Amino acid sequence: MNITKKSHKTYLKSSSHTRHILRFGTYGFKIMSTVVLTTEQIQSFNRVLLKNTKNKTTSSKTCKLWSLIKTNKALTKLSLESRMGKGKGSIHTESVFLKSGSIIYEFKNYKKHQIIDLFNLFKKQIPCTKLKLVHKK
Repeated sequence: MNITKKSHKTYLKSSSHTRHILRFGTYGFKIMSTVVLTTEQIQSFNRVLLKNTKNKTTSSKTCKLWSLIKTNKALTKLSLESRMGKGKGSIHTESVFLKSGSIIYEFKNYKKHQIIDLFNLFKKQIPCTKLKLVHKK
């Protein structure tokens, strides 16, 4: 785990204002509601997508997958038996705050029915959030 600074009530702001536009692939998953994701959740999403994209690859073209989620906030936690005060606590995990309209994954050289299958599978993995499938024209 990389060493990050303990931050108080802020997160690093990205200079990118084009999170709602497909940049690399032809298909993408867009989040339509604000959500906070932890490192463990992001890693499990990546594992599920990689496992299912290996089964659906075509031999003629190389299929590509881009994960556009980067953690930008450290979450700290004190032990249960500690009293009030005594500092902030150690870093427990990292998280990311995603605004509505952010694209989180992009795909290239996949057929439409393969992307729809992946999208339906990915919808089940993220509870309580609205997702949208985006296509570059």
